[in-house]
Amino acid sequence: MSKPVQFQEWPESLDVPYGPYRAVVERVVDGDTVHVMASLGMDEYAYRMIRIQGAFAPELFSGPPEERERGKAARDFLVSLVPPGTKCRLTTQRDTTTFGRYVASIELEDGTDVATALIEAGHATPQP
Repeated sequence: MSKPVQFQEWPESLDVPYGPYRAVVERVVDGDTVHVMASLGMDEYAYRMIRIQGAFAPELFSGPPEERERGKAARDFLVSLVPPGTKCRLTTQRDTTTFGRYVASIELEDGTDVATALIEAGHATPQP
């Protein structure tokens, strides 16, 4: 279903983040992107590509060879942190600048913030 007309021009002062949602990691794409199956509530579920909010990992498929190697290391770290089947909590917003993906903070069961873990491990830089 597309956005109903009643919600087309929603006032910014009433805007809210999307979520939090329960989600399960299905696939790690690269050092800052995952695919998840998310529970949207009311027995609605969606498979989505999520860009991790607040972290920027080196590119995996472009750039100089040394950047691609750092991108592989970031992806491998993320796979070790959130392997397929990992349950998490997402709070999302629509990223209008990158391929229609959603950007989300991802929190793990033990309270770990995925972006913070990537940055502290040296596999990503902070992104506002």
